[in-house]
Amino acid sequence: MKRYVYKKKRYILIFFIIDFFGFLLDKLFSFLKKPINDISIKKIVVIELAHIGDVLAITPALHILRKKFPQSSITLVVGSWAKEIVTGNPDVDEILVYDASWFNRSKKVSRSFIKTFTFIKLLRAKAFDMGIDLRGDVRTILLMRLGAIKKRLGYGFTGGAFMLTDVMPFDVSRRQDKHQIEHNINFVTSIKEGIPYDTHDTTLKIFFSDKDILSVDKLLKDNNITNKDSLIAVHPGAGTAAKRWPAGRFSLLIEKILGKYKVKIILVGGQEEKNLLKLPDPGPGLIDLIGKTSLKQLAALLKKCKLFIGGDSGATHIASAVNIPIVAVWSGQNKVSHWRPQSDAAIIVQKEVDCSPCGLTKCKSLKCLNDISVEDVFLAVDKQLNKLLK
Repeated sequence: MKRYVYKKKRYILIFFIIDFFGFLLDKLFSFLKKPINDISIKKIVVIELAHIGDVLAITPALHILRKKFPQSSITLVVGSWAKEIVTGNPDVDEILVYDASWFNRSKKVSRSFIKTFTFIKLLRAKAFDMGIDLRGDVRTILLMRLGAIKKRLGYGFTGGAFMLTDVMPFDVSRRQDKHQIEHNINFVTSIKEGIPYDTHDTTLKIFFSDKDILSVDKLLKDNNITNKDSLIAVHPGAGTAAKRWPAGRFSLLIEKILGKYKVKIILVGGQEEKNLLKLPDPGPGLIDLIGKTSLKQLAALLKKCKLFIGGDSGATHIASAVNIPIVAVWSGQNKVSHWRPQSDAAIIVQKEVDCSPCGLTKCKSLKCLNDISVEDVFLAVDKQLNKLLK
């Protein structure tokens, strides 16, 4: 069975050596360790430092964790960019923020050792009984070890398994054959401690307030949108260039939709995506709301839409969380089976290429997306709208 996720042999060799000597030292000094079998699990921390879609993907597992440990406090550690998406989640008692430089997509990335040291001190002060890394990230495993978390649960496929007290079994060769949400669920249901609780409910959890709904209602009213309008949300962005369908094709797609259907199209996205599209002549049918909503307001806005069109992005997973029909333009970075939107009505537009899944953030040829034509996506939109606008 494949041990590591790495494709390059030098990385496999490096982490094999690190793990070998790590296990050896761990065994030599094992007599200094206190037994941890009888720990009472009162304080749990779950660390997910990646992006919005990744954080949303752990919400079904968090719900199971709450059921398994109803008397324990659950702390969630996320990056500042994802904090809002889990605020108000009843399965979480506390949210801590740590912006890991390796996941920070900002152009001004701060690699502050002081901030990392401060975060580790905070983990130690919290004295967590159990730490969970659902991602399988050696850097998170190291943070849990340095944070003196008593029981540390995670995968060993990126290295660092010797720093875990419980290494969860995982078939690396089949990683992308199953959805990440299911991996997360299987992880939590297999934890020995706590009350047995087995479910395969993959529903993403996002909680927006009446205040968010009122803010969205005002935003729509200010843009002359009424309850009688059929709304389509379009998100032209994605977290990495390797997931982004050419912006010009989104523009042509919008023109085709407005030319055939009596709908209004709302552009959504973050402030950094403001100038991504060269907009067609919109008339009254196209409303640009990019950068004008918070994440929860975006969820409330999408809930009012007939259809969402986007790529492999956080916005697509938010659309999935509010369970609206989706047309997703999919790159070859990940298998559809690993990250497809969980909406009941989702159509994935993808072209098979030999280099997929590549895991790249940038690609010179971008064949997987360049091979997807405007007509390919319009056919999927047509199929959705023929059902939705009857």
